[in-house]
This record gives sequence, structure tokens and C-alpha cells, in this order.
Amino acid sequence: MTTILIGIDDTDNAHSRGTGRLARLLSAECEKRDMRPLGVTRHQFPTDPAIPYTSHNSGACIAVETNDNIERAHFAFDYVAQRAAEGADPGVCIAQADVIEENIVEFAKAATNRVVTIQDAFSLAGEDSIELRGLGGTSQGVIGALASVGLRAYGNDGRYIDLPGLRELPSFVDIHCFRRMGITIQYKTNNHKASDDDVFNTLGWVRPRLINSKPVLIVEWSEKNNVWIPIDKSRKHKI
Repeated sequence: MTTILIGIDDTDNAHSRGTGRLARLLSAECEKRDMRPLGVTRHQFPTDPAIPYTSHNSGACIAVETNDNIERAHFAFDYVAQRAAEGADPGVCIAQADVIEENIVEFAKAATNRVVTIQDAFSLAGEDSIELRGLGGTSQGVIGALASVGLRAYGNDGRYIDLPGLRELPSFVDIHCFRRMGITIQYKTNNHKASDDDVFNTLGWVRPRLINSKPVLIVEWSEKNNVWIPIDKSRKHKI
């Protein structure tokens, strides 16, 4: 099996739905085309006045498995180009996970804390035979697209915004539900000893972190409610 990474960025405008939603739609389209989805991760870049961005300056990476070669995923270029918002500066990067070299990872890490350039992105992609395309506007999105692929390959940055079944989770689940989804639970230190009989309150918003290339949900014990709750919560949710 071949693991393919598809990075996208700058696909939205001030009034459209964000890049994360388009990434989830693209992942679903990959599944329709017989590629097995391995989850979509969101990666945060600086909200620096020197960097053009729409709202939160985050990119996304879709990971899939296929028995075919990388050309299987090339439809993503047209898919994103046709759905990017008017006035956006979209970029798409497609690469096999096993060809991501350390220089791409270092570029991706740099992109999380300082300004990097479009020229840097294209230069690196050319060296490593990575498919990187700007699809309109200034092509600014190629930076976040390449960096999202690099960070996904790095395996220790970002959060999962999609996994099979993630957004259909009920309010209360047990540990076996997470295990079936491939989510590892990391318990924040407190006085409650974890048990397989414990209950988890998802708070309607589960976004595991990408740690060691796996989805990891960090939880803490709520004495008030007698359940485990995620430490990463939606800004809309208070408990």
C-alpha cells in the first residue's frame, strides 16, 4: 500500500467556508475513488502581519492509502481549483509519504514560526520530486500546502479535524470506541486512576492531536461530572 499526503491551503475568502471543510470534502472524495482515508489534520501557521492570510492561517493535510501510484490522487488539483473561493490564492501539494525528506520537514517547522517564501516552497518541491501547484491568485497557498505535508510527515504537529467516525461520535463513549477508531488516550495526571469502565464525555468536539504520527486524545478527569473530558475544547463550549 502507498500512503499519499495531500496538502491544501488558502482556498477560502473572508466570506466562504474554510480550508478545513474543503479538506474534509476532498478526503471523502478520495474514499469514493477507492482510497482509504487516514484522517485530515489541521496545521497552524503564524498570524503575522507580514503574511497574507484569510482568517486563521491554517493549512490542512489529507492522508490516504491506495494500491495505486501517486497519480491516483492527481484529481485533487482540479478538485480544489474548481471549489476554491473567489479571490483565494490556493495551493495544493501531493506527495508519497515515504519520499518526504528532512529538508521538507525543516521547511515545514520553519513555516510555523517565521516568514518563508513561495520561491522557497517551489525550490524544495522541485528538488524532492513533490507535486506542488499554485491554482490561482498569487499562489500563496503553496507555502501552507507544502508545509502541511511536511508537518504531517513529521508526525508531531497539528490536530485531526477528521477521521472515519470522528464527527459522528455521541456525547458519551467508552475507551473501546476510541480504540476501534485508532485513537490513543493520554491521561492527564490527576488523582483518578483510569479504568476501562470509565466514561468519556466528548463535549461534542473531539480533535485528537497528531503525536508520533498517531491520533492522541489528551483527557482530564472531571470530578464534578465523574467522566473524562478532552483538554482541547471548542471555544464555544464551557464546562
